[in-house]
Amino acid sequence: MPKVLKIILYPLIFIASFVFFVYWMFPMEAVQSRIINAMEDGLGPDYSVHIDSIGTYWFTGASLENLTITHRVQGKDENFLKAERVTARAGIFSLLLGSPTVSFHAKMGDASVKGSVHQSEVGWSLDCSFSDLDLSQFPILQQTTGLNLSSQIEGEAQIYYDAKQPLKTSGKVDITFDKLQLKAGEVPLGEMGTFPLPDLSLASGNSVLKIQIDKGALNLDAFALKGEDFNLDVTGKIFLAPTVSKYRINLQGKFKFSPKLWGVLDPILPEKWAEDLKKQKGSDDNLPLSISGQFASPQIFSGAIAIFPFKPF
Repeated sequence: MPKVLKIILYPLIFIASFVFFVYWMFPMEAVQSRIINAMEDGLGPDYSVHIDSIGTYWFTGASLENLTITHRVQGKDENFLKAERVTARAGIFSLLLGSPTVSFHAKMGDASVKGSVHQSEVGWSLDCSFSDLDLSQFPILQQTTGLNLSSQIEGEAQIYYDAKQPLKTSGKVDITFDKLQLKAGEVPLGEMGTFPLPDLSLASGNSVLKIQIDKGALNLDAFALKGEDFNLDVTGKIFLAPTVSKYRINLQGKFKFSPKLWGVLDPILPEKWAEDLKKQKGSDDNLPLSISGQFASPQIFSGAIAIFPFKPF
């Protein structure tokens, strides 16, 4: 072997071997404990995280198998989120430059979520997309609302957050609801007990959510749900504030219930209130809708009838 080739090859073999053994012998158990502790600290004391196993992913990343997050509610652990596999990897050059970019990919049943997060001196940016998202995979939704929802949702989001000036946050969100269905079940009404709901189609086909965030406002360009049993079409603005509870809402639109849904609601609504509500219908059988006030205390009206706070008398 030529001497020059030896001079070049031997150091390369040493570096490759060193990198391989460092990579192979990396203490992933310690990394797993650190990831779990960081996630639990971020989520809060009522959440716990379990990971079946963790492995290296490329050179600067990790692969988590069977990630499960549970939420303790009234002394009982309830599933909050479960993902069969989550991978995340930081870009080497972004780490060296002190402005890390982390790419990620999560697999939850048929659903796939992937994207990247970039951190800078003034804030962070998120660029992600998802497909085949099924809300039935988030048991916390049913536990908190009593609604058994299933869906097929896809979309993408690009958001830039300015940590020093949060009101300068900008971005956009585009979501398509290929299916949104409420499965039959008992819905809790507090002291009023429960009432049964049949299977209801809330959205299909051309159902979309389109949001632009700019100049201290969230512009709702379109929120249209078009289902066999429910229709909703809302646009307007939500003005940002230092805290979410103080966001100001100004939304206008319309909604429509199918005869099937009216058949469920009529027996439980005060008769006079329901009659006055139906009188608000336009020529297309749609009911007007306006939402205003702050997030902490919204005011929802259909014409002259208050829907929330609910004042039937």
